[in-house]
Amino acid sequence: MTSYPTKSDLLATTKLACEIANINADRFNEAVHANFYPCAPKTTPGKARTFDVDDIVALRLYQRSMDAGMSAAAAGEKACKVREFMQANPDASRVYIISTDFKVLDYFLPDWDVKQDLIKINATQAIDVIGFEMIDLDWHRVRAVHYITEADKRRVVGD
Repeated sequence: MTSYPTKSDLLATTKLACEIANINADRFNEAVHANFYPCAPKTTPGKARTFDVDDIVALRLYQRSMDAGMSAAAAGEKACKVREFMQANPDASRVYIISTDFKVLDYFLPDWDVKQDLIKINATQAIDVIGFEMIDLDWHRVRAVHYITEADKRRVVGD
């Protein structure tokens, strides 16, 4: 089985990141200004925003969630939680988002036995699992690395 790179030192501009994520750059900037996407890479006036691979993965998940009918605010919250998960678990190849019967509490885990119907919250208590979503982070990372690398090959440097 061929192994493809999931990491890159290259960074993408907002324009390229939005192309990879299949989101309109103007709509992205509107979402950032409306605070619907609070985990956008930080920038200062006059400087371009730059995205690493995991930033692009989160942005792609944001757009996919909206394509599935989620509001911009809810999609942003979910994408930013996944981005936090990737920062805390940089080697995780996937994330399982476990939904419980407490609507306000979802768990983001690097591994999950899909046969489990309870999640332990402490030594004596467990709550019902009512669903889960698995996101293959490495699948998204491989594609982001590919697009960034291809864009870098087309870059013209010099005069």
